[in-house]
Amino acid sequence: MNSASRPAEHAFEGRRLVSGRAIRRRLDTLDPVRDHEEAAHLSNEVRYGDAWFVHAAYLVAFTRQLAVPSIARIVHRTGTGDMMADARRRNDHTLVFFGEMLRHGHTSARGRAAIDRMEEIHRRFGISAEDKLYTLASLAVEADRITDHLGIEVFTEVERQTRFLFWRGVGEYMGLTVPPTRAELVRWTLAFEHERYGPTPGGRAVVEQLFVDWRERWFPGPLRRLADPLLLLLLDEPLRAVHGLPDPPAGLVPWARRVVRPYLALQAARPHRPTRSWTDHFGGGRDRAIDLRTIGHRPSVDVSRAGPAAVR
Repeated sequence: MNSASRPAEHAFEGRRLVSGRAIRRRLDTLDPVRDHEEAAHLSNEVRYGDAWFVHAAYLVAFTRQLAVPSIARIVHRTGTGDMMADARRRNDHTLVFFGEMLRHGHTSARGRAAIDRMEEIHRRFGISAEDKLYTLASLAVEADRITDHLGIEVFTEVERQTRFLFWRGVGEYMGLTVPPTRAELVRWTLAFEHERYGPTPGGRAVVEQLFVDWRERWFPGPLRRLADPLLLLLLDEPLRAVHGLPDPPAGLVPWARRVVRPYLALQAARPHRPTRSWTDHFGGGRDRAIDLRTIGHRPSVDVSRAGPAAVR
């Protein structure tokens, strides 16, 4: 992060836990443009960084990306893609990349190393600039689309804006031309979906793997029957239609609103570690060093020799 951004660990130096109220006060003092990296970390990783919610929002964003045939083709790769072989590992690694960017800031050396490693992987597949921009847009606005879809107010306007500015910064470092405002990015996203969405067998096959990861990760034993309806609830009707997915039970919608609203309110209010990161949840443990060379498709070093810093 740039020095003006004052990373959260400096603002809360020496404090193991910080109350939700203190985090909200800190967010209220930050300049949404100058300090967007710190604000994005505090909002996305600390305040609402619960692993269940992060994973759910990520799966919805990924399901959107798979509704684009050109993206689905690359991810599925006639059944040979990483998602078809080990969905959980692939999802964990992607969330580690994002966590390293958010934890350290996209202008930091560590954040840019994560972007560079991700770009090194993507160059092998000839992904178009438009498809990259759509993937970026899903990260910038999907959490807001989910809560809007459920009819609940969660994020402040500052949180929405700083999330956009963070991912715009990532995109600009990648060499993408990103719409200059959040409203323009949302309009571009909706137009792109209208023009490009379409069903594919490969996209549906990968979506099935996302549901498998969701079920097996969070819903043991008799709770597993709740997994699919809950994830389907987070997908809007046009997205379910593209993939040929069923609607969630009608009675689940009002029940979910009564549960999700207080769940997110609790996440916002309860104490958190100010250095909490997605990398803690999906990278093998708190404060574990991450060797980015071992993350993702075709590690650039031999993972078996990478030592304790490697992620499984």
